[in-house]
Amino acid sequence: MANDNFEKRMEFLKKSYEHVPSSFDQDEVFRMIDQEKAPQPKEQKPSKGGIRQTFTIWAMGFASIFILGLIGTGYIFDQKQKTEENIVDSAELDDYIEELKAKYEVEKEKRREMLKMDEEHFEQYVGSTTMALLSIESYVKNVKQYENAKEILLNQYTQAIEELKLPSEMIEDLKRNPLTDNEAGSIDFIATYREKVKNLLFVYGTINSQNYDAIKEFEVSPSVDKVEIIMLTSKSFPEQLQNMINTMREQSFRLETDKYLGEIGPRYYESHLHQELNSNLHTHTFGYREMLIYEPYMFGGILDHPPLQSSSMMRDMEYTLMNVEQDSTLYPILKRYYSRLFNQLLKGSDQTKIFDADGVLLPEYQEAWRNMAGGGQATPMRYILDPIIKEMEASGWRKSASWDALDNYELEKALVLYRGGVLEEYMYGERPDFRDVTIQLPDASFKSEVQDLYEDFKKTYDKSLLKGVSPVHVLAMFDLANELDDPETMYYLTNENHLKYDETGLEYTLEMYVENWRKGLSYFHKPGEVRFDGQAVYRDQHTFYSSVTFPGSVGEVPMTFNEEGIWEVGTKNIKVLPSHHLSPELDFQEELMSMSAFYYEGIVSVDDTAGYLRWVQPLDILAMYFYAGDKGFYEMQYELFYQGGGSEVVDKETYLQNPEKYFLPYDDKMYKKVSFQGLEQDKNGNWPGIATLTVDTELYPDLPSERKFHMYWTEDGWRVKFNPFEK
Repeated sequence: MANDNFEKRMEFLKKSYEHVPSSFDQDEVFRMIDQEKAPQPKEQKPSKGGIRQTFTIWAMGFASIFILGLIGTGYIFDQKQKTEENIVDSAELDDYIEELKAKYEVEKEKRREMLKMDEEHFEQYVGSTTMALLSIESYVKNVKQYENAKEILLNQYTQAIEELKLPSEMIEDLKRNPLTDNEAGSIDFIATYREKVKNLLFVYGTINSQNYDAIKEFEVSPSVDKVEIIMLTSKSFPEQLQNMINTMREQSFRLETDKYLGEIGPRYYESHLHQELNSNLHTHTFGYREMLIYEPYMFGGILDHPPLQSSSMMRDMEYTLMNVEQDSTLYPILKRYYSRLFNQLLKGSDQTKIFDADGVLLPEYQEAWRNMAGGGQATPMRYILDPIIKEMEASGWRKSASWDALDNYELEKALVLYRGGVLEEYMYGERPDFRDVTIQLPDASFKSEVQDLYEDFKKTYDKSLLKGVSPVHVLAMFDLANELDDPETMYYLTNENHLKYDETGLEYTLEMYVENWRKGLSYFHKPGEVRFDGQAVYRDQHTFYSSVTFPGSVGEVPMTFNEEGIWEVGTKNIKVLPSHHLSPELDFQEELMSMSAFYYEGIVSVDDTAGYLRWVQPLDILAMYFYAGDKGFYEMQYELFYQGGGSEVVDKETYLQNPEKYFLPYDDKMYKKVSFQGLEQDKNGNWPGIATLTVDTELYPDLPSERKFHMYWTEDGWRVKFNPFEK
């Protein structure tokens, strides 16, 4: 494996020569390489019991990095032709090089202390770095001929420090500079991170192997986990093993017991440190991140994890392989795991039998196959498995001609079809041409077209009349039926898969739909743009899904393109009118205010206050209003006020200068019960609502038994009327 890796790097090196400046002396480089004597790894005595991982010395890999460092850093600064006259003062540069070497040794020692390793093991981890170039006389002599020699040397030093960084340091750098929008940068990061992890795993494995007897002879009660005790109690072990145990978690490593060999050894695991990768790297690289934890996925011909879990890993791999740009570092590795694990799950091995004594596929493999073929989009695994599962089910999970014909390369062929953009057509047929639609409201012509379509459709509810009609027009028909109090037409414009009664799967009959219908707020009630993006349509078998969007106002409404080629509304509900909003009577303190701090923490934890409040219930808004005022959080309390047309709210600066003037005295024992009811739209076009607060008159005899707390609905949810207890 190491030799293969070296050959690939050497091939890349040869290609790099084409981009080297004309002043670059290739023969000089090879002379320097020939003179460089890479340190040979010390021979390791085999352990008595062995460990599961076979650790490989990465000397050849380090050598290739060394060469690439020479090409990639020392000569990229060849912006000025070297001449005899440009040679920088040699003594000054010699002093500068010695200064860089000294600084490098300080940085190197700092990492050794972080890992608490002795010199020998730490040198195995670090290996050769680009800093070694500064000790090659011919290289330094060549650099001195450039005007920007110090810049070249500093770049060499900076690169060497990056090579020194531990996995935990890389994560800290990533947190400061996330790569969530940078796929190529994310791949480069994981490739470098993975190499450091493997190097560290090699050294940890060496230390573990050298202390095999100490670990084996450590006795604990059979009722406890030996590994956990070792990780918690290391003082009785030799110093290097103690140090490893005490520091390895900081780099996302721990000791684990091999479930097949029963031996204890180091392994990278899904720690809090690793989880930082998920929130700071591009989503397409998820399969690469999982590979760090789970590779090699199999031990010989045996799955490392149960079939269902392994099938879920396959889906993670496939997601990355389908979406990520192919690279020469991680893509071929993951694809190899993807193919091998799939063949193991589909065919089994001499060590793993997937059929029972009666020739029936074991239930756990039936479940795994269905999982790999799950979803509705065209994926390589689904392309292979759909016919196999269909034939297996027909035979009682005993046989399948497609399964018999399956070879080890079918999945990779399917992946090629997907990446070529033709797999979907192979599976489900040609994709229709979905055209973009954009309409600026108000539009009299559009309104007339929708009116005519509505009247024709209402006569017979024949959906074939809608063939060729845009999803925007279909949604507008649905919206018009709502405005005309016509739930029956709305029912027939809705896709049947959405006419379900919650999670029970019970069909929503026409009678049920009409009975439960409540008039909603028109999607088209505001001037502005309505849009349909034909490129955003996605496929699930023979059905297509997308949405009609209202940028800057309503948001989006799901739409479904059925197998008959007709657009239908992808939801059975329309946002009900604010006048229908109501909350039954609650205990003010126990059921409402007890959660007010939780609601308030939610609003202060987000940047988009309006977006958060859009979905908050009116009584929860009321609770936050009282909580913020009681705690003196007046700036946030101000955000809860209705500030639309007809509002009498003062400006924020005035409010914050004297908030007590506007926030009435409040005590958590003042009210006993609270309820809410939305009201009909007023003459100013506003949607009011009233929360009714029941006063504890025994404690507050001067107050009325009920107080009316006024609120207004907006596109961003409910808000508090300024001076809410006034009419």
